[in-house]
Amino acid sequence: MKENDSHLNNANNLHEAPVGHEMGDINPTPVYKFLGWLAVLMVFTYVLVYGIIKWNDARMDKMNGIVTHMPKSKSEQLPPEPRLQLAPGHAIHPLAEGIAYRDSVYQYLASYAYLNKSTGSVRIPIDRAKEIFLQHGVAVRASAASTIPALMQPEFSSAGRMTIARDQRVPGGTFTVTGGAPQSKENAAE
Repeated sequence: MKENDSHLNNANNLHEAPVGHEMGDINPTPVYKFLGWLAVLMVFTYVLVYGIIKWNDARMDKMNGIVTHMPKSKSEQLPPEPRLQLAPGHAIHPLAEGIAYRDSVYQYLASYAYLNKSTGSVRIPIDRAKEIFLQHGVAVRASAASTIPALMQPEFSSAGRMTIARDQRVPGGTFTVTGGAPQSKENAAE
């Protein structure tokens, strides 16, 4: 057994093995060449595209600089008034236009003015109109208490094709669904 383990204890055998890399590893030289040519091709493509863009800009500037006496094409003419907001020829920005409209409405609601001098119709500020309305209250018709509020709603069995008048109060309440005479709780139980 000592004969088999003799190479493990011998320090001289460690230096006898050849030092280097495995022959199955990749050779890095072709990879570096590929990456170098790829970088050169990318720079060439960038310069080519940049040149084409500059050439096209110069060509378009030259074409736009030519003055003709021919009428403009339909795409170059401005549309008739009113124009869409932010369309060519529209001078006011939509936000500024909205602010101006809001301010004009506020000015209208906050000022006094004659609507018709001959009849004496005047406009008063909205805040003052609210105060007057709350002081005087709302006029109520005498027969308004006897009417039953009903709303035309789709009938359940017709899948919405036909409508019927339904009372908007709580079912089983004071009035019938059809708007008949008032019911008491004793009559409703019978």
